[in-house]
This record gives sequence, C-alpha cells and structure tokens, in this order.
Amino acid sequence: MAASAEKEEVGRSSNDNGKGNGLLLYHHHYSFYSQKVIMALHEKKLPFKEHIINLTKGEQYQPWFLRINPRGEVPVLKDGVKVIPDSGRILDYLEDNFSNGDTPRLMPLDQGPEIRQKVLQFRTVIDHIPAGTVTMGSFFHPEFCQNPKQPFIQPVRKSLMAAENNSANILRMHAERNPDIQEILLQKAKFQETKHVSVTDKEEFKKILNQVDLVLSEVEKELESHKEDQKNWWLCSDRFTVADIGLAILLDRLNRLGLERYFWEDGKKPHISQYYHRVQQRDSYKKTIPSSLSLVKMFIQTQSPLIVGVATAVTVIIGGIFYYRKNK
Repeated sequence: MAASAEKEEVGRSSNDNGKGNGLLLYHHHYSFYSQKVIMALHEKKLPFKEHIINLTKGEQYQPWFLRINPRGEVPVLKDGVKVIPDSGRILDYLEDNFSNGDTPRLMPLDQGPEIRQKVLQFRTVIDHIPAGTVTMGSFFHPEFCQNPKQPFIQPVRKSLMAAENNSANILRMHAERNPDIQEILLQKAKFQETKHVSVTDKEEFKKILNQVDLVLSEVEKELESHKEDQKNWWLCSDRFTVADIGLAILLDRLNRLGLERYFWEDGKKPHISQYYHRVQQRDSYKKTIPSSLSLVKMFIQTQSPLIVGVATAVTVIIGGIFYYRKNK
C-alpha cells in the first residue's frame, strides 16, 4: 500500500460507542477551528476517528493532504467518500445529517423563530472574529496580555512568530511545487501578507481587539438580559447551541493567550466570567481542550524543533500540572 493511502486511513476512535458512523476528522488539537468541530462532535455524542495533522512540521502541505484539502487547512471531515473542509461547513453538515434520536441538535428548531434567529446572529458575529490574527497578534504585542497559558508558552510563541514572518514565502514555495493548485496557494499567500500587517502593526491589532470587545459586549448584554428563571441558560437558550460552541472556544483561546483580563475579568464582564466557568465543567469541553499531559505527549510525538525550546521551559510536571514562568 502506498504511503499516502496509509496516511489517509490512520485514525483512532474517539468516543466510540460501537455505532461506527464512519466519520474521520483530520485536525490538530490546538487548531482553533478544529476545536469547534471536536466540541460539536462530542456535544452530539458522535463517535469519530481522528488523524492528527502535524502543523509544526508542515504536514498540511504534504501532497497526500493537499489532495484532500487543496488549501492545506484543518479541520477536514471525511464521511465515507464525502470530504467536507472548513469548520463552518462541517458544523452545518453534522447538524443536517446527524440530528436524530439521541443525537441532539445544536440549532433548536422547536423553541420558536426568535431563539433560532438569535443563535444564528451570535454564531455569525462570533465566527467573523479573526481568531488567527488575534492569536498571532498577541505574540507580537505582549503588552496586551497577562499570564499566557499552555500551549502558548514562550518558546512556542517565538517559534510561531518566526513561522508567521516566513509564512507567505512558504506558501509560494508550495505553490510552485503543486502546479495543479498553484492559484489557490498563491491567493492564500496574498491573504497572509494582508493578515501579517494586522498582526504586526500595533494600531491595526488594536482595531481587531476592539472588534472582539464589541462582540463580547453584545454577549455580555445578552447574558445579563436573562431573567431569573433563565439563570441556567446558556447564551441564547436553555440548550447548548452552535453559538455556545463558538463562544466557548473563543473564550478559551483568549484565556490561553492571556487576554481574559483585557476583555472580561476584574469585573469588566462578570456574566461572561461566570459563563466561562460554567462551560469548563461541560464534558464536551473537557474532551476538546487538551490537558497539560496531553500537551507533553503531543510535543514528544511531533519530534519538531519546538521540543528543544519546550524542554527548557518545563521545569517539573506534577500531577499533569505545568510549573513554569510564562513571560512574553
């Protein structure tokens, strides 16, 4: 069997309850958009197999993966012969095809048009936040962040900054090597150059942070509007919806970047603070966000140059807790 075929078949079961629905997810544990899909799969109680794409080693641009997704991006979902790229499309596909019996809906259809419209509205505004720009920009502008957390420890941040500075050139190199999808990769390179300005220019990055704050202010207003008998509601309903998945993953990313005090802690948005505490107790959240021990295992398995830097940052591991100083 060819190596590329072997790669496409590799996967391990996650949440396998014996039903076996043939779902295979290509992803990376710390990919923001992958996390949204993983959380949705767990919320819907769908068994799936997973293939981890080693982003630190550029596996997303290997020929075998570019045949699956010419954009070289994760996540990608395979359902039999069907290939669905892009987290938004994947969430829609799961909702349209796996919402029967004991598989709960993430878009409620039986709570009236007002709730449904509200879920759509918040999903849209949250999805429009450029999470990659926020992530990378926080590395270049550490003055906005306090106490960044794993996996965004100092050696990782430095390595990702170096990769960001060279990413457009890397994309053009892969475009030359893959003439069939050259135009797609060249368009990505142009977009990357535009994004790089927002990442590295402080004033442009502040505009992005203001965009995030406007969205979170709307979220805080919605949470605050819940009446006494709605105190156990999530964002839009008493049910956990697709809008909650987007919000949960966004808040977790901002927290790990050290931006929680900038946006909601210290009494700035108390309802969001309470919401984030609640969401961390959900089983789907715990299965989606890697533990500290998972992070160690992941770095060892990648065998990338990052390990050298990470090893110097990790001083001791006790009970799965990292003890290191996280400075920008």
